[in-house]
Amino acid sequence: MKLLDKILVPIDVNIDSTEQLNTAIKIAKLCNSEIFILYVLPEEGLKDAIKDLVINTATEALNKIKNIFKKEGITVSEPIIKYGKPVENILKIANKENVNLILTGSGSKEKEKFKRGFTAEKLMRQSEKPVWVSKSDKENKLQNILCPVDISNPAKYALKTAILLSKFFNAKLTILSVYEQYESFSPRLRVDVEEENSIRLKQFEVEMEEFIKEFDLTGINHHIDLKAGSAHVEILKAIKENDHDLLVMGTHGRSGIKRFVMGSVTEKVTREVPCSFITTKSEDVFQIKYDDEIKEIEAHYKNANNLFKNGFHKDAIGQYLICLQINSVHIPSMFKLAKVFKIIDDHIKAKHYSDMANEVLTSLWDDEVAQEIKKYYTSGT
Repeated sequence: MKLLDKILVPIDVNIDSTEQLNTAIKIAKLCNSEIFILYVLPEEGLKDAIKDLVINTATEALNKIKNIFKKEGITVSEPIIKYGKPVENILKIANKENVNLILTGSGSKEKEKFKRGFTAEKLMRQSEKPVWVSKSDKENKLQNILCPVDISNPAKYALKTAILLSKFFNAKLTILSVYEQYESFSPRLRVDVEEENSIRLKQFEVEMEEFIKEFDLTGINHHIDLKAGSAHVEILKAIKENDHDLLVMGTHGRSGIKRFVMGSVTEKVTREVPCSFITTKSEDVFQIKYDDEIKEIEAHYKNANNLFKNGFHKDAIGQYLICLQINSVHIPSMFKLAKVFKIIDDHIKAKHYSDMANEVLTSLWDDEVAQEIKKYYTSGT
């Protein structure tokens, strides 16, 4: 199943891209993704005498990267070279190719004003696509994920992404939320600070409990951590103390005084964060592409079952095949096709779809789940 159809990997030949490429390989293998490699040259400053040399050198470097992906069995397009401003070209290519994720690199030289890098910073601000920034100086093991949340839509997108990544990589997930405590510096205000903070904490706990209810955390090694203090300080502290190797955050949340404003917090955190991170604005990395497809599959599958029930077997076959066109590993349609072809005495095709379904089932990680699926769809239902 393709959860991420297309990943754009902008390359900066001036920084070490090893971890950026390693991360791209991990994700592309997991999601059967196509990789698009992009390199942006400055529009000005290249004299004709050295322009061809620079282009040839860049082309050679990009082809080497392309071959790295090909050797890993990953589909990769011909490298793209553009002239002009990096962010502007990255966003143009991302929209033109309709990629699901921009996976960029970031240096961490101490002299840099922003450790995340200027290109990564601008991408975070301007891109509607999720941006994954891979640190060049730290191995991204994808074993320990931190997802800070407030109660906003960007936080929801971020948490959906973090949950899916935790499932795919069998990683530990920490969900962190920070609330501000009340502090009184004026002797004129007669406020019981301890009582006020106790009320705030209880309200915050109720809000977070309602927020978390929306998400399925079944089978995920997770921990929910509520902290009092300054959000960006607590997030950075958590990363350093718990050795998180991936941070997933929303970018433009809006919230009340008892929560934290996700956009400004993300700005502060990602300037200093020591690990790789993902920022999401209006899309979660994996799920959004499939919402419409799932609805479409469900509609065709329902039509197919009704046609099958009423004896319109050939029409039902057409609907089941549409489901497989949308999702090539839709197991229910495979088993139903096997059943329909058996009824109309086309035993060769019946065996074909039965074998296809069983082959997909054998690739599942959980044998018990596979057996339950097989039992359900090969029964009389």
